Amino acid sequence: MRLCRLCRLCLVLIVAASCARDHSVERAPPGMEEVPEAPPHPKAAEPPSLAPSPVPERDSVTPPASSIPANVEIFPGVRIDRAARTVAFDGTVPIDCHNERTPVVYLEVVVCTPDTKEHEALVLTRVKPSHVHAALLALGLEPGRVGVWNWDGPRLTAEAPTGPRLKITLSYVLKGAVIEATPQEWILNIRNQRTLVTEAGSNGWVFSGSAVVTRGGQEWYHADREGCLIGLTCFGHETISWTEMFSPDSGIHEPQWIADSRTVPPYGTAVTVTVQAP
Repeated sequence: MRLCRLCRLCLVLIVAASCARDHSVERAPPGMEEVPEAPPHPKAAEPPSLAPSPVPERDSVTPPASSIPANVEIFPGVRIDRAARTVAFDGTVPIDCHNERTPVVYLEVVVCTPDTKEHEALVLTRVKPSHVHAALLALGLEPGRVGVWNWDGPRLTAEAPTGPRLKITLSYVLKGAVIEATPQEWILNIRNQRTLVTEAGSNGWVFSGSAVVTRGGQEWYHADREGCLIGLTCFGHETISWTEMFSPDSGIHEPQWIADSRTVPPYGTAVTVTVQAP
């Protein structure tokens, strides 16, 4: 029931965005003509209100995802290319692992929204996780489920997240050249100095899909409320999850993942995140 309800919610969002757009002229839906770019110094900018938007009214009829045109911005800051099967959005690097006074930056998430976990994230973005979820639905993907920590029984057990496998690419411009890498190349194990590329094994990113939760008598998309769009450790509300279960609780798992200063660009660098569907 969770997936059905969540998919209906996101398809309503897709339909609202596509119907508001005149496909013959590239413009944003009414009221969204100006999409603010992420500032070069995110801490100095005033973040938008983090109060989540209430879940819109359900529509009894939703047209197929194929009605969404290719390679367009269907939500503020969220771009979809159905031919390439990609969803892309922009952000900035919110941490400074190049500062000699604070070279070790522990990581818990890959991409977050403002005023949540930017001190332990690789990328800060202003797009809504629910909009990224809806864009992935428009590519025909069906979300799986988020990871779960179970305290039932004598010991803690973990249920890994599931969903379609995704490829994540982080790109930025350096001296006129576009540099591309996976998040795994920006993440280092402090214990053995090996990157997550080497440590990954068969693990990878999946479209887990977060969940719809009820707070104060209203329904919310959980990742919109908590700010975790692409996870690393498992909080249980990420839109996109890493399949190996790492707990953010240091009493369960000692922190081990840090930003790799050899590959992570300087603080404030503009980054494009591209999510590639299979």
